Amino acid sequence: MRDGMFGITFQGQHGTGMGVLLFESGKVYGADEAGVRYDGGYTFDEKRDLANVTLKVTFPPNIRAVQGISNPYEWSIDVTASFNPRQNSGPIALKTSLGKPLSAQFVFLRSLPDAA
Repeated sequence: MRDGMFGITFQGQHGTGMGVLLFESGKVYGADEAGVRYDGGYTFDEKRDLANVTLKVTFPPNIRAVQGISNPYEWSIDVTASFNPRQNSGPIALKTSLGKPLSAQFVFLRSLPDAA
């Protein structure tokens, strides 16, 4: 597994977005341009070269998801994803608890520093 910072772009029926995810020792966290937060974890399947990711995606009030849903309060959905983090870019296979289709791509941005 290659930990580091990954850029993501995604598209649903009602829009597009982009964000950043940080992968670090089994944890994943990040945010996107709309202020949506991503928190979760991953395991790495060495036989298939896939990172299997589980995320809680938390939306601020009145922010419309690319699937077309908006609420006047903070709300969240569950997302599972798989991708090959050893590649520099490629598709992400996504499933959401909303059940609506969503396509996504990733790009590797940089490794994590040894010490800050």
